[in-house]
Amino acid sequence: MTTTTLANPMLMMEHAENTLGVPPLVAPSVLLNFCQAVQSYAASIGAQDEVSVKLRILQATLGDLRNLGIMSRFAILGHPHSFARVLDEMYCISVDFPTGPLEIDKHGEFCEDELDTRVDLTAALDLFAGASFVSKDDRAQRDALVVALVRAIEAAIAFPVTYSVEAATFIGKGTGEISPLHASIVIANATRRLLQGDYLCIPRAPRDLRDRLEHMARHWMRSNPITTFFDVVSGPRLRRIVHWEDPSRSQPDDARVGDPVTLLLDRRGMSSTDQATPSMSMSMSTTAPDQVDAYGDPCGDDLRGLSVMFCPHQPAPVVRIVEDGLEVRVPEGAVTGPLAVVHSKPDFTKVGVVIDDYFRRYPTETNASIFGMARMDMWAWPFAFGRPILEIMASTDSKPGKGGTQ
Repeated sequence: MTTTTLANPMLMMEHAENTLGVPPLVAPSVLLNFCQAVQSYAASIGAQDEVSVKLRILQATLGDLRNLGIMSRFAILGHPHSFARVLDEMYCISVDFPTGPLEIDKHGEFCEDELDTRVDLTAALDLFAGASFVSKDDRAQRDALVVALVRAIEAAIAFPVTYSVEAATFIGKGTGEISPLHASIVIANATRRLLQGDYLCIPRAPRDLRDRLEHMARHWMRSNPITTFFDVVSGPRLRRIVHWEDPSRSQPDDARVGDPVTLLLDRRGMSSTDQATPSMSMSMSTTAPDQVDAYGDPCGDDLRGLSVMFCPHQPAPVVRIVEDGLEVRVPEGAVTGPLAVVHSKPDFTKVGVVIDDYFRRYPTETNASIFGMARMDMWAWPFAFGRPILEIMASTDSKPGKGGTQ
């Protein structure tokens, strides 16, 4: 993966490989050592069955977080129904875990380059990306989801990582740095705490791991590539979809490929200065220079710098500018979902700066995350734009096209 340069920020996408593989949060050897140590101690006190249940829950929790990271990639890439599933799963996590502010590091300077090989926080970055994608314009929701995800990750990794040295020693794989007696006492205590199943009894993850994860989360809430991307690309809010040429239609929220639809926009606060600075296009069609407002409204000039993208990533030709809106035709390949009204020629320099910062700060996680594995310019980002939603009907019947509806 080639990181960006300020001269050409779209290089951040040039060599990305499309894959959905997300590394496990805890190194398999660390998790295996802990499970074997606890099972061995449990056998000595006749609690094998109870411990086996708790370990299956622990393993399932780690797997669920990893799978939610994969599902976040599905949502970002436009897989049907994934957007709604990600939002639902993350909301469930936010109910289970506190979402207060993350603590500020009071233990001296934090070194972002010092990786702990017992964990891989790539999934955390994918989860933060998913939280930002499904929250687009709701930054309070995004931050609440990010904090809840941090707490969920810390709770999931705590047992196997906190007791990794003692677990290895207990099963005869230690380095000799600690006493076997010490290890047996600690594993006995860990087993009892695991059996209690009380959230308050979960050990705190090691300080350095928490520092890295929470620092990453705080940095993400301050500045991240997805929020920056939406800030750069988004045009005025779409407030209503109508069939201007046929107002008698009883279902204005459905159309077929080739149908003209009119998008009425919220133009409050818009002016000609709202148009993005010309830079690199994103394969979106732009309004032709000779198009004019159908109603002779000189204020239609501020709509000429806009384009429309259908889900999953289908640019729509602008037919004409009308009063407070754009008329477009449903393009081939469009599926049911929101319509993205965007700037035709956004300047992605700021996005490049932000994503460069993540490749520099968190190179391992960023390279293995959605940012290193799927081209950002080909993400199905129209799904994040929210209501109103246009149902795309099949050309031969009334069934809606397949898509990731919200």
